[in-house]
Amino acid sequence: MKKKLIALALSATMALSAGFILAGCNPDEPGPGPGPGPGPDGEKEKVSLVLWGPSQQQEMAEEMIEAFKQEYTDKEYTITYNVVSEADAASQITTDVSAGADVYAFANDQLLVLQRAGALAQIGGTYLSDIQANNSASSVEAATFDGKVYAYPYSDDNGYFLYYDKSKVTHADTLEGILADCAAASSTFIFDLDNSWYDAAFFFGAGASYDVTYNSDGSVASVACDFDDATKGTIAGKAMINLANSSAFLNGDDNSISAALTDGSFGAAVSGTWNAELVSNALGDNYAACKLPTFEVDGKTYQMGSFAGCKLYGVNPTSDHLADAHRLAAFLSGEAMQQKRFDDMQIGPSNTKVASSDAVKANIALAALAEQAEFATAQVAVPGGFWSAVEAFGQEVVAKTVTTANLAEKLKTMADLIRASEN
Repeated sequence: MKKKLIALALSATMALSAGFILAGCNPDEPGPGPGPGPGPDGEKEKVSLVLWGPSQQQEMAEEMIEAFKQEYTDKEYTITYNVVSEADAASQITTDVSAGADVYAFANDQLLVLQRAGALAQIGGTYLSDIQANNSASSVEAATFDGKVYAYPYSDDNGYFLYYDKSKVTHADTLEGILADCAAASSTFIFDLDNSWYDAAFFFGAGASYDVTYNSDGSVASVACDFDDATKGTIAGKAMINLANSSAFLNGDDNSISAALTDGSFGAAVSGTWNAELVSNALGDNYAACKLPTFEVDGKTYQMGSFAGCKLYGVNPTSDHLADAHRLAAFLSGEAMQQKRFDDMQIGPSNTKVASSDAVKANIALAALAEQAEFATAQVAVPGGFWSAVEAFGQEVVAKTVTTANLAEKLKTMADLIRASEN
């Protein structure tokens, strides 16, 4: 994708003469209609778009792309799906916005970084009104900065909870009980302890927090963080050390969960709704899920916290086919495709109509996520340095180079990096 001002000017002129305005270029006007149709010779306009999304959804996304082509037959679409996780979208596209995807999925905490980098087209007109009328208030808020909407919500379940095999785990309410049950059953408890997203569960559970103050242009004014607090930070750090030292603990990600389910060593795991179908199919009648457990440090009990957020589609404002990119993002985030995500992968919808269905309400994984919501921290305004700093601390815990003797020092190193965040 190349930024050619002359070409964009010509495209805009042609679009206006055809009777519509590019959505995102003028947010006060409605989104694009079906377009002018075939030219005088009957040949359809050829449009090529690139879509970024996670590997777990690739097969489903290809089906969605075909559905989009069947819905919009006025043009000949070629849509390429490239695997880029929602977590990596911001770092990938901000290196060169003009070379990025036309439409891309991302986690909502990246919105400010992407907006400041000029990587998000503002949404207006009918697309904007549809987003606001049909999605949860929290997901619309997550797509908004300074009163303007910059993304299309497509899920409202970006959090985590506990999966477990109820034939092996009978004490799912406490971390100590889970580890003891897994050890007794020669099974493992899988937790991604060198992943900052999951590690936050211990800090939030201990009462630690952060706060970011922004300037009007979206730049960071200040960052506060007490993850190194002598009480709160120590509680979280000790809990992580205790977990790493358990014989039943397995530091692992989604691949580890899949492998454990295959070889029968799965006892329990902390993960999200994207693994619901995999876990439920493997465990059958023994499939269970609930909120995260409590953990104990120095004789006192704490409830594990979590992050809660949503997933969004962004439209690249440098796209050579901006109107079509908006059309695709709106389609992929619409009611029908959110219903398909739930049906195919049990992904929790942001669309209020889909979310209110009996099937969604009865879903075991989504019920567990809803139970955990009481203890969750909204994944917005996360300090830019948080992810790498906490990840590095978690890596040291797994390597067992963090001990109770040097814990205060390690916590301060981590918290200082978070407080030094600029994004």
